[in-house]
Amino acid sequence: MVIKFRLPRKIPFIGEAAEALVLTVLIVSSLLLVVYQLAVSRVEPEVPELKDQAEFLGQELATLSRRYKEAQARLTVLERETDVVRKANRLLWEEESQRLAELNLVQAELDFYRRLAGTGGEQTGLAVYEAELRATDSPRVFQYVLTLTQNIRRASIVSGKLKLDVEGTLDNRPVTLFWSQLSDGATAEPSFRFKYFQQFEGYLTLPENFGPTRLLVTLDAKDQRKPVSRAFDWKKLLNSPPKQSVREAEIER
Repeated sequence: MVIKFRLPRKIPFIGEAAEALVLTVLIVSSLLLVVYQLAVSRVEPEVPELKDQAEFLGQELATLSRRYKEAQARLTVLERETDVVRKANRLLWEEESQRLAELNLVQAELDFYRRLAGTGGEQTGLAVYEAELRATDSPRVFQYVLTLTQNIRRASIVSGKLKLDVEGTLDNRPVTLFWSQLSDGATAEPSFRFKYFQQFEGYLTLPENFGPTRLLVTLDAKDQRKPVSRAFDWKKLLNSPPKQSVREAEIER
């Protein structure tokens, strides 16, 4: 844009000072018009582009916001589904564990009665069927459960003394503790009398600084020349899960 104007030689009816002022105003106004035209010519082409970019970014932001909300909703659904699956798996695991425990109990009872009847290939007479150890509130006191059996085919009452010894170390020396050292001193040594099976429960008290390694169970029957003995690893007994006693199983039935 080109701005042209012609200055008059002389403006009538005004003085020289007024004439100079008018000319100055005309010149300044022309310069301002030129600056305005230059500014408008540079900015106006960029305004539509900026508007388009702003509109595009707004649409992208709306799309991303919608996708975020959809993803958040899907995540909530997946978390609920995962929680349901986790609870179902826990219930299945608990049921499976319970059934496995019941199966093991039935299998243990079956083995027990097979042993009594002598149908499992073993024709043993008096025997220590199993032993259990349970920790108590005191680190030195342990509860024991012993099950003694005899083959049903013998069909006679057997009686005698039950001897409990504990092997271990005391002050880095191998030591064997006998019943008098494991009990309160006033409790007599256990004795047994049964026809098919019998269970014993009691407590063993170990001295300070004693490290047990084995539990020795010896049955000295009156009508047998040779005592029956069986050794159990102390740690294995202590770490074994508690079993339902034969007496408890009979009561439940």
